[in-house]
Amino acid sequence: MTKITHLLLLLLAVCLWTSCRNNGNEQHEPSSKSESAPQDIRLAPGFYTMDEPDNLTAYFETLCREHGAVVAVHSDNPLDSIKIWQTIRLLDEYADGNRKYYPSDEVRQSLDALALDLGYWFNHGDVEDTNFAEVFFFRFLEQVVRLSPQVDFVSDFHCNDGSAGILNFHEWSPNPLYSFLVYPSNGGLRVRMVGDVGDTKIMKLFHLSDDAGRDYYLCSNNGDLEEGDGIYRVAFRQFLFLRDGDNLSEVASYSNSDFIPDGFDGKVVFNPQSLRWDCCKMDGDKYVPVANSKSLHLNLDGKNSRIIVR
Repeated sequence: MTKITHLLLLLLAVCLWTSCRNNGNEQHEPSSKSESAPQDIRLAPGFYTMDEPDNLTAYFETLCREHGAVVAVHSDNPLDSIKIWQTIRLLDEYADGNRKYYPSDEVRQSLDALALDLGYWFNHGDVEDTNFAEVFFFRFLEQVVRLSPQVDFVSDFHCNDGSAGILNFHEWSPNPLYSFLVYPSNGGLRVRMVGDVGDTKIMKLFHLSDDAGRDYYLCSNNGDLEEGDGIYRVAFRQFLFLRDGDNLSEVASYSNSDFIPDGFDGKVVFNPQSLRWDCCKMDGDKYVPVANSKSLHLNLDGKNSRIIVR
């Protein structure tokens, strides 16, 4: 790349950064797919019908100019925001076949930078300031997942068969900010938020199927009852998703502890073969269910799936 080309790209990125910074305090009508089916541009991944633009740079420029999206990083240095636009340019080159390798390192650095600023505002209780920063972050996440050739590039960990993964972000503390499920579809990878903002941290992922051949993803903390990093105490929560091509729907969830005995200090273990959670103690080198304790059972039955205590 010549110095002149580099300078021109830098000037373009500065212009885009300025546009996004200036649009942050303006209100705009949400985008829509059609006149009859408007969408709220602020919806989280999985609740917004993902766009598939041919030109990512133009797409994100439009989000900033027409829909109030803001590139927010926790820095006063405009070069730090420009790095986000440079990553978008790399993704464009990859999508066009002008770049051989997916820019996984740059993508993760950009995601972390955007989430860091959002985590700062959530941590300080000023949630309203995050609205249009979330627009950019959510739509950016959708595009980097859509273009990723493999799950590992856009997730923290994956299920045993590697078909899907989980991506977690924190506030400016171990407290959770976002948890996302990255999953396959007929048209490539897709992403969906799991649980609520600032309230969910997924620690285990299981790919399950039933006798009818239907696919499920169980997003779980797997019953980890220990305090995480001394601050955040993980709640026992389970989310079951049914996958059908591009569609992913939550068909069952559980966020209670009524099957766990008072004073229990063992570990709740999920068995993907028997589809049940048991309160267990270590016996030698394996976990053994506590005698006379209740179990939590997962019944896979499509949209009628249930999680029940027996």
